[in-house]
Amino acid sequence: MNNYKLSEISSFVRDIGTECTILKLHNNFLIAGSHDGILSCWDIISGMEKWSNHFEGPCSEMIIEQELIYLAEEGNIHCIDLDNGKSIWSKKIDGYSEFIKTYDDHIWVGSSVYDLQISNYSESAIWKFNKKGELIKTVILKSKPWFFDVTDLGLFIGLSRPLCGYGKINEMGLVEYYDLINKNPITTGISHKNNIFLGHSNGNVSNIGNKIEEYKNNKNIPVKDLEFHKGIIIGLESGEIYSENDWEVNLKKELDVLSRAPSNDGIDYLWASTWDNRSKIFSIDINSGNIEFCVEHSSRIRRINCFNDFLALGDSEGKIFLIENNVLQRRLKSNPEEIKIDEKRALLRERLRRLRG
Repeated sequence: MNNYKLSEISSFVRDIGTECTILKLHNNFLIAGSHDGILSCWDIISGMEKWSNHFEGPCSEMIIEQELIYLAEEGNIHCIDLDNGKSIWSKKIDGYSEFIKTYDDHIWVGSSVYDLQISNYSESAIWKFNKKGELIKTVILKSKPWFFDVTDLGLFIGLSRPLCGYGKINEMGLVEYYDLINKNPITTGISHKNNIFLGHSNGNVSNIGNKIEEYKNNKNIPVKDLEFHKGIIIGLESGEIYSENDWEVNLKKELDVLSRAPSNDGIDYLWASTWDNRSKIFSIDINSGNIEFCVEHSSRIRRINCFNDFLALGDSEGKIFLIENNVLQRRLKSNPEEIKIDEKRALLRERLRRLRG
């Protein structure tokens, strides 16, 4: 198995100063947010910065709708113009704003208050705003949400203790609570079409669809991340990955993040980033579970986002990497000396770009 450096296979590298907490590829834009509240946008074709804005931080989550960015950061909600990065409106809420979604033509934000005296979350709520930034209502939750997403069936919330089930926003804008067969806390979740997959602290996954099913294993290790491709792909904290496509792989290192990656020669890929004093990112054939190659990096990978033939990665130091599939495939077929020459050319182009800027 060949190993590559992340910088060697990247088309460009940018820096937002501190840990990457948000990463999104949208049309021709790459948008990244940092722990210290920087939100920056680049053109993925030219690599030029379109705009940068500074908020209180840390940036938690954002969604893009009708050329507007809705950003949750610290105890604030912002509506931002996608084209120029300027704030249209900002609102404060209580607690730390973690999740933000649009549902029923409104903006819904999940927040939690952390109590240092008890070293736990003491209060959680959902805030409903209209798109002018006016607060419509606040709903107090009975447990902290660790998952928050929307399907055609409504807005779903995956809950930790004491409830350890899930909630759903009904037509009246109130939360209906439901039990699951698995009574362990929710650690993460994803949605696919009208199915919700919730990972539990014991390594199992609940599937909420036309009926509720559970995917089980005997590891009793928390689910760290989930992906979906022709079935659910489950990544445990320990680096063990299970797929409904009847394969499993043990990467034997702490798992940080899973992400779909661009396809090549009809093969779909999953990238799995692990940590053991350095990052190793494994490229896995989603159909077979075979590991094709490995990418190494000195800092921890915090976010990966895939869109069409582009892949973006953000690390714990604030470095943002953009990978173009055609460049990646060319470098995978090159010998080490050709890769070094290609990297030097990229560095020269970057220096020239900075001089022009």
